Amino acid sequence: MASPDQTVLQFFPLSTSLSAKVHPLVIFNICDCFVRRPDQAERVIGTLLGSVLSDGTVDVRNSYVVPHNESSDQIMDAVMVTVIRAEVALDIDYHHNMLASHQKVNPKEVIVGW
Repeated sequence: MASPDQTVLQFFPLSTSLSAKVHPLVIFNICDCFVRRPDQAERVIGTLLGSVLSDGTVDVRNSYVVPHNESSDQIMDAVMVTVIRAEVALDIDYHHNMLASHQKVNPKEVIVGW
């Protein structure tokens, strides 16, 4: 449950089409984080910040990477089928600190995606 000082963003689709406006800074941040990721990392995970405009367009204005660890196990089930179990552990404390820092500068920005 969100506290009174938090913004909860919920979407109720009114049509089948969605649109988003992604600012160049966001694209640069994503590319930069991907290039700088550790050699063993397959992906980067981050938070997208922005707002929903009055016409329903999602306006993505900022982003930040969230450190994470990935692990996967290969196990054989009873009929000798290999099952891959993958887990991703996010650094939630880092995420909360970054979100709080961003909202001090831009209090109207909310999480619009990951």
